Amino acid sequence: MTPFRRARLAAQQLRRQHCPEAAADGLRSFDLIARIAAAEAEDFDISSTRPDDTALCGADAVLVRAFRQILVRDDVEPPDRAFLVAHEFGHWILHPEEQEGCRQVIVSTLNPAEDDTLGAKRVEAYGARERAELQANVFARELLLPRPLARALFLAGHTASWIAADLALPLELVRQQLLDALLLPEDGLADDAPEPALTPTDEQRDAARSPVRTSLVVAGPGTGKTATLLMRIEHLLANGAKPAELLVLTFSNRAARELVDRLAANGVPDAHEMWVGTFHAFGLEFLRKNHERFGLRPGFGVADKMAQIALLEPHIYGLPLRVFNPLGDPLPWLDQAVKTMQRAKDELLDAVAFTRVVEAGAVQADAERLALDRDLALLYRTYEALLRANGGLVDFGDLILLPAQALRANRAEFAPSIGRFRHVLVDEYQDVNRASAELVKAIAAQADSLWVVGDPRQAIYRFRGASMRNIVRFADDFPQHREFRLNENWRSFEEIVRVVEHTGRDDNPLQGVLPLGGVAPIRGPGGVRPTLVSCEDESIAFGELASRVLGLQAEGTAFREQVILANRHDTCDAAAAALVAAGIPVLHLGDVFQRPEVKDLLALLQLFVDRSGSALVRIAQLPGLALPAPDVDVLLDHLRHTRPAPLSWLQAPPADLSPAGAQALQRWRDTFGGLTSRDSPWDVICSLLFQRTRWLADYANGSDMQAVTRRLALWQIIYYLRVPDGGRVYQTVGTFLTRLRRRLRLADDRDLRIPPPEAELLDAVAVMTIHQSKGLEFEAVHLMDVDARHFERSDDAPWLPEVLTQSAGGVDEARSEAANRLYVALSRARSSLTLYEEKGYFKAARAPAVQRAAHLLNCVVGTVAYAVGRHAAALTALAPQVPVDLREFVTYRTCPRRYYYDVMKQLSPAAGLHPAARIEAAVMRELFVPAGGDVSAPVNDVAVELAMLTEEYEPARPHLLAYAVQLLDAGRAWSGTVRAAMASPIDVVCDGLPVRVTAHRVTRQDNVVTLHFVRAQPSSAYAKQHKILRWVLKCLNQQFRQYRFQGSMYVLSSRVSEHVRPYQDLGFDHLVEMGHELMEGRFPAKPNAWVCSGCRHFLYCPA
Repeated sequence: MTPFRRARLAAQQLRRQHCPEAAADGLRSFDLIARIAAAEAEDFDISSTRPDDTALCGADAVLVRAFRQILVRDDVEPPDRAFLVAHEFGHWILHPEEQEGCRQVIVSTLNPAEDDTLGAKRVEAYGARERAELQANVFARELLLPRPLARALFLAGHTASWIAADLALPLELVRQQLLDALLLPEDGLADDAPEPALTPTDEQRDAARSPVRTSLVVAGPGTGKTATLLMRIEHLLANGAKPAELLVLTFSNRAARELVDRLAANGVPDAHEMWVGTFHAFGLEFLRKNHERFGLRPGFGVADKMAQIALLEPHIYGLPLRVFNPLGDPLPWLDQAVKTMQRAKDELLDAVAFTRVVEAGAVQADAERLALDRDLALLYRTYEALLRANGGLVDFGDLILLPAQALRANRAEFAPSIGRFRHVLVDEYQDVNRASAELVKAIAAQADSLWVVGDPRQAIYRFRGASMRNIVRFADDFPQHREFRLNENWRSFEEIVRVVEHTGRDDNPLQGVLPLGGVAPIRGPGGVRPTLVSCEDESIAFGELASRVLGLQAEGTAFREQVILANRHDTCDAAAAALVAAGIPVLHLGDVFQRPEVKDLLALLQLFVDRSGSALVRIAQLPGLALPAPDVDVLLDHLRHTRPAPLSWLQAPPADLSPAGAQALQRWRDTFGGLTSRDSPWDVICSLLFQRTRWLADYANGSDMQAVTRRLALWQIIYYLRVPDGGRVYQTVGTFLTRLRRRLRLADDRDLRIPPPEAELLDAVAVMTIHQSKGLEFEAVHLMDVDARHFERSDDAPWLPEVLTQSAGGVDEARSEAANRLYVALSRARSSLTLYEEKGYFKAARAPAVQRAAHLLNCVVGTVAYAVGRHAAALTALAPQVPVDLREFVTYRTCPRRYYYDVMKQLSPAAGLHPAARIEAAVMRELFVPAGGDVSAPVNDVAVELAMLTEEYEPARPHLLAYAVQLLDAGRAWSGTVRAAMASPIDVVCDGLPVRVTAHRVTRQDNVVTLHFVRAQPSSAYAKQHKILRWVLKCLNQQFRQYRFQGSMYVLSSRVSEHVRPYQDLGFDHLVEMGHELMEGRFPAKPNAWVCSGCRHFLYCPA
């Protein structure tokens, strides 16, 4: 049971104890609080006092435990007062020790404050202090409005505001309880069944009772690592250590949560007094306690990657950069630059030290590399100056770097913060970075004991800065340590252990440095070898997967005891879809921003910022907002030509709507009236869901896993709307959507793929990446794609200076990590392990480690096929003689659905495109007119685009203007004129598809015809545009044999021309097949994380 489930259970018990009658369901909050406070068992004095009363210590309320008194500030409304008192009741029940005052409870827990950041929320969840406050919040919410009551009231037809008024509750509390009650699985709040007690082994006992000052426990998978850590804690407590003297550091929030749960389940006395949490949570609390020493404000925020880029981007334009071009869209290289800064902090290099390293290597570096490194150093120094400017922000790297530097320099100064920790324990030591290792050294310098546990063969987080050299070279940091090894595997049957052992020993570069000893499988043999299923293609792999999942379930292995593992998220998505199609319950959210129920909410938000109203194509299909299809077309045509302010057209719709359409718009006015793009997205969505529609009531129905995962996805995204994203400024609907697209382009949305803990009890097959499976175990593991390309070494980003990529004592860390991923995946299995390989990929090859372990596997050939639907239903077939514009076919090649929206529906939302992309399109319109057009006609497309910039991009206006001037100058230099007419179109039939080719210029020398094209930014020789152009050139040569066609691509940003040669032999037919699908009118969506996030139709596609 998690601490938060325990808090809910305690709150419901207290409510039933003092308000047993059914009438309690209608009890107002202050009456409920008064009844509990007056009860003989509680007998609390609740007193009001001034907000500046020193007794409050700056808090909103405080529990004075010795006098059974709760002090509350006297300037809050009764509903907020009730919440504050209930929060302190939570401390009284849950935390039987004196608590510090709560920090701004109302501001930071009910209404997100401006100094809250998404970064801080990610870190705070499992810091010791924040965990206690969050528990008290959950207790207070459940005491005042139990989830079952909230659900019943809403489903009875009551709105959130009615519930808040009737029960005298804060509206925000009601909203949160409604979301939890309607969208999270009901766990019943029953106590978890205790895990069967295992008899400790001699290895575990020796490690847990280690008498030496520094201990390293090397614990392989399934050897009882967490149990040994708990034994160590119990041993310390039994030998006189006080709980408050223990500091337990973990790598992840999930590991911290599991440890807290296990401590509570084991009945460890006063476990709440221990500090248990992540390195980053410890660093955050350390900086908060000592903020003045670091020049930080008390309420500083934590900048995630979005906030880091938002901080730096406005200041890059005046920097003397040599390699990076700030004009245009700098997000791709800013992403890599910020990653480099964070990796530098992982290695204890601040901006000054990073610059010193760059200059120290200047003699050996080539000129190009040196220019790049110096640009990075300049960006780093600029970023750090901005970060430190007003003491309002730190980043994730600082949470480790700053405490480590400070403690190394002057530990005595910070004794009040760390002096109480006499015993330091560290979990998952193989996953720490160099800064974390130095922080551990500094904290443990005066401690009585340091005890760390880890396994170098489970080090798979190198991409996050973790380095296995901290455990491989542990003796360098702690020469006097003693090493303990846990080699008895409690988890897996012998047949599985032998396969895992083989990959960890014979196929791992670590074997030469840290040999893997013999692993003893305590469970003995299971009688069945792990299976390797060789499949010809994806359809057979997924067919075999579904068949084997069902087979295991029929034999008694529940769905929730099985997991599908893969290296890549897209493989997880495809596997989950195949299982769902086979009727198998699956717990997998995938990319939540591609889910239909989430797209509905995003499309609703886009209506508030988009003059074109393009999201109508989706919104007009929602319950209560349905519009006849002809009326949707009328509205879209009207908005395309008039471009009124968003949603203003509801008050002045076009006159030619049908009576049904006009009547429907009245419902729209009732639904959206009073809401604007200046409101927060949280307020807008909560108003729509809890006040103006009954959509959530519909979603609350359904018990199948698809319905459950829909609700979980909605829960994730709606809570995501609460916290200001990418900085500490209040976000509006418009800024949220802009930042969301940037976050998706940065691939910084992975946390939303992880279901909340409430989902863990569902009977469904889990689907996750190997990295997500770390620390978990399952009865049955199905590992997809065990081919070599998925287990190859991945090198560091090319921008990292060599000092940041040093290997661990002669071990190739990149190769070792690739081997470790397979080792981790295989070792998750208890009783059944199945591997799947697909042989249909180009140059597919089995992973060498799997090939060499073939004698330990039952190798079979897959035969069960899964029917993969390949073709979307035709929407509108094209007339066979109408040629398709070449550029439009490039769009179709990118995504058929985008072609449908651009060409067939002529949707043109400005929202969604980066301003640089719109400027590039405007530049092209100013440089060129269609063949035969008037080149002297006045044009001001760039000025129009600049005038339409939203508030979010206003600071970039002068730089976007400079970018436009740069491109215009390059274009006019190329064409030799201010504005040029494009060449006359050339029609060609490409394998049955009529294509119209319109070049910007056509030149001819003898029989060689060159089609010249102009684009703003360069593209790869493997890009879609190049491939299609080469195909078209080939077809032109076949159709007009008297000429030899070739292409040229001029890039405005670089002023460089790229030669494009025709294909001699196509060698593949997917372009031909795609042309036929276009002619047939097939426009399926092609989800792709990178492409979709940059598409202007993303928020309502597919519709």
